[in-house]
Amino acid sequence: MMSRYEVGLVDMGNGEKMPLLIDSTTGVGLYEPTAFSLALRSTGAKRNTLTIALRAVQFLYESISDAGFDLMERAKNNDLLTLGEVEALVAQCKYFKSDLPESDNTKTYSNVSAIGGKLRRKVLYGTKPVKNGTTASRLIYITAYITWFSDYVFMLKTPENRMEFKTVSEKVIKALKARTPKKSSKKVKKGITKKQESLLLEVVGPAAPGNPWNGEFVRKRNNLIIRILLSFGIRKGELLGLKIKDISFKDNTVFVARRPDDPEDPRKRQPEAKTAERILPMGPSLVELLKQYLVDRNNLDAARRHPFVIVSDDGAPLALNSVDYLFSTLRNAFPALAPISAHILRHTWNDRFSEVASKMMNPAEEKKARNYFMGWSEESEMAENYTVRFVQELGYEAMSKMQDVMYAMGNK
Repeated sequence: MMSRYEVGLVDMGNGEKMPLLIDSTTGVGLYEPTAFSLALRSTGAKRNTLTIALRAVQFLYESISDAGFDLMERAKNNDLLTLGEVEALVAQCKYFKSDLPESDNTKTYSNVSAIGGKLRRKVLYGTKPVKNGTTASRLIYITAYITWFSDYVFMLKTPENRMEFKTVSEKVIKALKARTPKKSSKKVKKGITKKQESLLLEVVGPAAPGNPWNGEFVRKRNNLIIRILLSFGIRKGELLGLKIKDISFKDNTVFVARRPDDPEDPRKRQPEAKTAERILPMGPSLVELLKQYLVDRNNLDAARRHPFVIVSDDGAPLALNSVDYLFSTLRNAFPALAPISAHILRHTWNDRFSEVASKMMNPAEEKKARNYFMGWSEESEMAENYTVRFVQELGYEAMSKMQDVMYAMGNK
């Protein structure tokens, strides 16, 4: 699929980068989608969320472009999308953008464009669709945009008959919602078992015979990455954002900072800290491992030119997809570690913390400590999503004991 539109990052002049939906034929950002993303941003949405939203809106505008009409002109005439155009848009959202065939309709308009051309309405036999959750996410953001756009033009008094337009827009929004697949109830994520954790720590040891990586530096670095994630429960973005100055060997702590649009970060896709800043303690073993790694890191010329702790073997700051590749390598090499990912290790940290904290703290203290270490607000209830395995194991143990008592009573 040839894209007329693309989502790009634009430097706002103060170091902040903002995603924009850009018309590639002019290089200019589209006004309404930009206003929509600013409205989302005002609610606290982060750059990655804005990018995802605009990529969904891109489907809408590509579709409109293929069909050969202008959304604002439609609104002036008290209209938005026909039912057929809604169906075509929904069909597009079910596939990878790169798999959609090109449209034979090249008609363009000065304002904007986007919804299913004739070729795209064909069934894509043999083409693998995206997951229901992806389709749902796209349609949810498209519906949010249509809702925002409808309110926007209504308040501008753009439609000739505002009440007629309001009725039409409500029907379009209703049609989109009716065709948005229900996100399949997600399988609840759990941390890895202790047996899996033992295997993981064994195979990532730099000298381990089964270690799946080549090169001494890469092995040491990946071992450190795994141990940091298990020790702190931080997100991969927070890991890759760590700077040398964030580490204090004076009191053996690590500072997890928020640095959106960091001017020191040369990565195109900058890692982001989604949670609150916090200081985390390091135990003696992790301190020693980190000190050894930093010696090796500082032997790389390129690594001495930037402040980031975790680097590639050429010294550049490590990319986010490199962490994903690290875990896919582990899953492929060791099927017993199949569910493992950086985020699964965050769940694992919560399980291990529960085991220790339940013996040392009351529930209120445990919640407060966990929320701090995870970067959540004091009132957050996120812990419920991250302690499934621990709670499940407690439940299994209680049920087993209950059954033992029951059978003992029956055997009297």
